[in-house]
Amino acid sequence: MNVKRPDSPCVAVCSTAVGDDVCRGCGRTFDEIAQWCFMDEAERETVWQRLPARQRLLRLAQACGQALQLRQEEGEEWGVLARGGRFRLERGVLLWRRGDRACQRQCGQDSAQSLAQWLQALEAD
Repeated sequence: MNVKRPDSPCVAVCSTAVGDDVCRGCGRTFDEIAQWCFMDEAERETVWQRLPARQRLLRLAQACGQALQLRQEEGEEWGVLARGGRFRLERGVLLWRRGDRACQRQCGQDSAQSLAQWLQALEAD
């Protein structure tokens, strides 16, 4: 199934120009933005597929008062918090890990702010 997409995910709100690793506008990493014109169609589609989950991570990072940093673990992207905790949204569940500790929380209709407060409480322990 071929999905008709714009030439680029760019929404003209690029924050990588001011030092963010992940653009707050489109959700691409600095490297993905820099390499976009050199990527083939399959590589671009892979990036497009990552963007909805990244946008959710961006909203949570912003609610925590920080820019989104990403880390790959076991083939999955995780957001990284200032004190080293990692977070990920997966099928309506917010996952958090730091060291050998791990917690999860059903998201339901929770706001990004309430989820961020939960993450920050975990990080404070």
